Amino acid sequence: MNARTRGRPPGDDGAGRTRGAILDAARELFAAKGFDRTSMREVARAAGVDAALIHHYFGTKSGLLVAALTPERDPADILAGVAESTDVGVALVRRAIGFWEENPEQRLRAIAMLRVAATDDEVAGRVREFFLGAAGRVLHDAARGDQRQRRISLVAGQMLGLVMARYVFALPEIASATPDELARQVGPVMDHYLTGDL
Repeated sequence: MNARTRGRPPGDDGAGRTRGAILDAARELFAAKGFDRTSMREVARAAGVDAALIHHYFGTKSGLLVAALTPERDPADILAGVAESTDVGVALVRRAIGFWEENPEQRLRAIAMLRVAATDDEVAGRVREFFLGAAGRVLHDAARGDQRQRRISLVAGQMLGLVMARYVFALPEIASATPDELARQVGPVMDHYLTGDL
């Protein structure tokens, strides 16, 4: 048995390759079999590593799922400059929905994670931290100072609801709307949350 399969990667480069192999295997198995029917042993076998190594890198299966399905690009990068827009909410919806429309693989990862989050408390907690963290970084300067965290949370909740309605539940009127239409119709509500009286 070599160092790679014993559970301790040979170095930084080896660790990166091993971690990448685990994530690739997890994505394929989660997509093919679903979260509940995929075991850590199966992921380890597909990645060519010992199952203990998955626990070393990711802790639990929920941690592995979040790591495997988290977007490759930081939302703060995708939404850079939105806070300086005249209509922040409109720009936010247009940019976020536009990104997912143009990047189907990233969209499918996020949808899979949201579906699991609806029934798994650990995944839900990690998704919540991810959404609120990204929203806080992007919207901090755009939100009025009083009740800033509440304002940012309301926008994050509105965005999460819009994403669920469009991509998970596929509500016809929302799923068929263009990003521009949704931006015009939902954006002003977000602007109110950010700067209006609550």
